[in-house]
Amino acid sequence: MKTQFTILEKYRMLKTFHVTIIYMMFIFFNMARSRDNTLPSHVRLNSALTCRVVGGLTREQRSVCHEAPDTTAIAFEGLQLAVKECQHQFRWHRWNCSSLALKNSNPHSSAIMKRGFRESSFVYALSAAGIAHAIARACAQGRLLSCGCDPLGYRVSHDPRGRAKANKWEWSGCSHNLAYGIEFSKKFLDVREQVDDLQSKINVHNNNAGRSILSSHMEVRCKCHGVSGSCQLRTCWRATPDFRVVASTIKRQYRKALVVAQEELNNGLSVLRGRPRGRRRSRARPAPKTSLLFFEKSPSFCEPDIRTDSAGTSGRVCRIGRTSRTGSCDLLCCGRGHALIRKSSIKPCNCTFHWCCRVDCQRCKDDKWIAICK
Repeated sequence: MKTQFTILEKYRMLKTFHVTIIYMMFIFFNMARSRDNTLPSHVRLNSALTCRVVGGLTREQRSVCHEAPDTTAIAFEGLQLAVKECQHQFRWHRWNCSSLALKNSNPHSSAIMKRGFRESSFVYALSAAGIAHAIARACAQGRLLSCGCDPLGYRVSHDPRGRAKANKWEWSGCSHNLAYGIEFSKKFLDVREQVDDLQSKINVHNNNAGRSILSSHMEVRCKCHGVSGSCQLRTCWRATPDFRVVASTIKRQYRKALVVAQEELNNGLSVLRGRPRGRRRSRARPAPKTSLLFFEKSPSFCEPDIRTDSAGTSGRVCRIGRTSRTGSCDLLCCGRGHALIRKSSIKPCNCTFHWCCRVDCQRCKDDKWIAICK
């Protein structure tokens, strides 16, 4: 006699079957990880090579790398993002971050990172923000097993009195895990500064400044759902901003960076104090958490110098015009003068659209005069 099952019983049996399958997959995955408490070997192979190939890492950083090779690989993506953005922000400066584009993908092994220049403080802050930015996004994208979406999710907005607004139609999406990104950025970069001296304190302060600036620029993004795109239901999540926005803010802090007071050299104060450049007689005040600190006067960067990672400005493209303009030939060429070179290129021109759907263009010669520093 055949057994008759009700719809509710069939649903319970199917649900039990699915739970069993998921549980078996979980056990199999843990068995694969149980050998060394990391990823399976075929997944771990390419990430583990990062710890060996990249140079300039301290012993403590290599230890962190071996513990979390996949997260460290994302961290180096963040460092390369920082180098690329540094080159954009300083493209018209005498020092243009070209020394940071090293083959080992580690800008901290550059000589300028061992100095106390304003430029060094900018790179420290930008690098720390770049690592946190890259890891926060990677967590939300599912690229890392050690983290996922921000567990706090999107927090509802508040009214002027601090009370949460009741928006029942807002759902929380997958927020970028900034907390995990900042945590690993501290773990990977601040471990380099274990010596209890002034320069190490300044480097850690600049690292924290970059992370604080990144945190202050977090965005809330929303997506509407409903019939014909109506916002009957809206999914919102917190996302890291475009990194150029963060870099531009750090660049503004670079312009008004504070020089550490000389009296800080011989005391053990935990709060660093600084004063604006050119104001030696002004009173040193505690440095805000988003300000950049430096203690060494920057060189001119006009001539090549291995000690400061200066490539000089000879052969650089400069701007003809106002002498006070950033990148002007008078400033960038350091008084050596410049030469005009004609650069020819072929570009499409006189384009005509034909229905449908073709565009025909002629090839025209485009000549431009470019100023090059001598």
